[in-house]
Amino acid sequence: MAFNLRTHLQFFIGLIISAAAIYLSLRKIDLNALWAALQSVNFLFFIPAVAGQLTCFFLKGAGWRYLLLPAKKNLRVISTTTVLIIGLMVNNLLPAKMGELARGYLMGEREKLPKTLCLSTVAVEHLLDILILTIFLIILLPFVSLPPWLRTSGMLVGLAATGMIVMLFIVMRREEKFLGWIYRLLQFLPGRFQKKIQAILNNIFQGLRVVTGRYIFYASAAILLMWVIAFGVAYLVLVACGLFLPFQAAVMVIVFAAFGKIIPSSPGAIGTFHYLVLLVVMSFQVTREAALGYAIILHALTFLIETSLGIALVFAGNISLGKITRQVEESP
Repeated sequence: MAFNLRTHLQFFIGLIISAAAIYLSLRKIDLNALWAALQSVNFLFFIPAVAGQLTCFFLKGAGWRYLLLPAKKNLRVISTTTVLIIGLMVNNLLPAKMGELARGYLMGEREKLPKTLCLSTVAVEHLLDILILTIFLIILLPFVSLPPWLRTSGMLVGLAATGMIVMLFIVMRREEKFLGWIYRLLQFLPGRFQKKIQAILNNIFQGLRVVTGRYIFYASAAILLMWVIAFGVAYLVLVACGLFLPFQAAVMVIVFAAFGKIIPSSPGAIGTFHYLVLLVVMSFQVTREAALGYAIILHALTFLIETSLGIALVFAGNISLGKITRQVEESP
């Protein structure tokens, strides 16, 4: 019940934020010029862009596999990649970022792993994403002219993620001491609650333990390569839209589109994605209509690939998505 209330509240907040972002994106737009920009797209560039997007799925799945390897040694990349794509599809169609929870639950079902362990590795993966993107942001900020508030907010998100990674590393290096402190606090709770919370904490810490081992470096390498290819995909779409900008424009687009996913929004990040990409591309002296046209095309491409492939994998694997979402809703 509490989960449903929280989900509905997040959904309505997300709708309000998305509606505001859509309004800001469309404000002062010449619709004829926007339509002309959309009509001028060269779809031949979509062929390598789609290939790049599929490669990104594989590399992201490989990175997640490395994060899960301490818990299960014979895990296959195809398994983590399949669950990843299904999670992206769920995020595109359902509210409250349910795709991340669905990833944890589905991986737990498929591989007989504790679901809280799988969810903790998803959290580590997202922190690695932001950490890597922050490095690119720091390197390129001196060479781009973004709005001051956008530069500041991007740096704050990046530094927060970096701080969380450092904190996780420190906690996991002193895992026994930290858990002992928590267990002493749990002694004030009834016995049945103590056992349940201890079991959850043990699974979470088992998933987080990867940050102190060698697998975190393998995962980071796979995720780094994934983001580099994602920059290439964004650049190909820029060229397809007739925008011959420096490569750092594509990098900034991906960085802020990824950071923007933290903001509550409608399913698929409709509105928030478009407004952030619009601001980034306009900072390279591109017209508002051309920038919005690019944002629409880039979002449509990724949305359609993730959603169609995710739905195909659900049917191919005879997966009950309704069962997974019900399990998520019934979780505490």
